[in-house]
Amino acid sequence: MNQLRTPVQGHHVTAAELVRNFAHWRDIGARDPVLVTHHGRETHMLLGIDHYRKLSRMDRQQDKEGADARVRDLATSLHEGLILCMADFLIDVANPAALAMTRRRHEPIEGILLWDAIPELSNTLIEAHLRHSLTSGTRSAADIPSPFFPDSWLHVESFAFGEGVALLLRDISQDVSQHRLADAKTAMLRAMEVHGGVAYARLSARGFIDFINPGFCTLIGLPEERLRQIPLPDLADVASRAPLREGLEGVLRGEGDRLLRAALLTNRGELVSVDIALVRLQGTYGTEGAMAILTRA
Repeated sequence: MNQLRTPVQGHHVTAAELVRNFAHWRDIGARDPVLVTHHGRETHMLLGIDHYRKLSRMDRQQDKEGADARVRDLATSLHEGLILCMADFLIDVANPAALAMTRRRHEPIEGILLWDAIPELSNTLIEAHLRHSLTSGTRSAADIPSPFFPDSWLHVESFAFGEGVALLLRDISQDVSQHRLADAKTAMLRAMEVHGGVAYARLSARGFIDFINPGFCTLIGLPEERLRQIPLPDLADVASRAPLREGLEGVLRGEGDRLLRAALLTNRGELVSVDIALVRLQGTYGTEGAMAILTRA
């Protein structure tokens, strides 16, 4: 029988020697890993099943820790609020945006039951969406008033994530406010039309008429196409023209809104005295013009 050798630098065995003395090397492999070589090149590793399972668990744990770290990095970079819960609704991840939206900026909530950490969500539409996504695996979304801040709105999405469920929060207060203001603006303009005695005009940044309502056309006695792109002060009589031009220029420069009285020339050959309210139109990049509301004095 050949003499068995255990090299000083770990356990190495040639493939041929492993075949001839498998029982011996199997016992060594049960305690320590054995490298199998073929023509001097390492090709396989012989190790016991317990050692293999331990290495597998370590690999899975490292993979899970790496994945968890990537999920946390992604959650932290999001502007939307993100809360990840396990199947029993224990909070696994809550990013800074979610903590701010739920007024929990200075309260650690990870590892706590969602309904205990954020009781405002209990028995709400958000809870119903979360439970539905968890049980059905489907994505769900809704726009709701924020339970955390007055006069605020949230767009909420829920979806299955791993073995648990995710809650995504986005503040849509500005969008909701803009749409509501748009509705109020439409209603106000319609009320002016119904009233019949209110004229208004949108003026450009140079004080020229961009748009007018039928009440303005009735007041002056000219159709819209004849009045568009005319400087508003040019419609005033000589005595009113300079004060109106000066007041309009002040509004366009951002010096404050004005209420002026002026006499306007009509197509009927008469003067009509009006009160004119001038308000600046402030856009994203500066003054975009002014709005003028006119009523008979």
